[in-house]
Amino acid sequence: MKLKTIVLASALCLSFAQAQAADVEGSTSGKWVNPVPGTATMTGVGTSAFTWGDSSAFGGPPNKLSFTGDAFSSAFETKFKVGTLSYFNGTTTNGTTADTVDLALALNFTAPALGNVSGNYGFLLNSTPNSGTPDQNADFVSLPSLFSATSFLIGSTEYRVKLTGFENVVGDGFLASTATEFHVREGGTATADLYAVVTTAPVPEPETYALMLAGLGVVGMMARRRRQQA
Repeated sequence: MKLKTIVLASALCLSFAQAQAADVEGSTSGKWVNPVPGTATMTGVGTSAFTWGDSSAFGGPPNKLSFTGDAFSSAFETKFKVGTLSYFNGTTTNGTTADTVDLALALNFTAPALGNVSGNYGFLLNSTPNSGTPDQNADFVSLPSLFSATSFLIGSTEYRVKLTGFENVVGDGFLASTATEFHVREGGTATADLYAVVTTAPVPEPETYALMLAGLGVVGMMARRRRQQA
């Protein structure tokens, strides 16, 4: 009886371990690229720490975003932490702010051994006029799109890395922060973990298939006409 119990427990443990097995493993890194407008006063383009705005008139440092990568181990379609974002809400003068910046997120897959897979994710930099309460004056960064255009194959299946958003805001983060908006009060610093998921690439909509079939039909008709004329 004891032997049967041990065998059954071992089988359950093995089944649980298989269910929890990671489909993807590796580590991440990121750098800030493509700030807009290009005339803004900024530093750190092409690195993991980016500043924007000229706050010399106010005697304080500029706004700053930095990204710290992390190790990951996850199943498909299961969110995992890709890194931590740190945001300092400084002050700027008119005409010196960058409206958007991309995070070039690189995932170095060790299992499966794909190497680096990189994709750009746009961040909107939203500044307030600083004419209200500390919460109303809280600037924020937001994610207008969670998908990267980059796709990759694992076996014969096409995948993409999709951001699921911000979590675990710590520091002087405004309480209205959401999965797609990270608010920080004026002069404050906060961190937020950034999560993602490895998901199958979106399937084309039915309308896309219809257009493809219509195009193939036109090509077929033209080919038949040419044969008839010949």
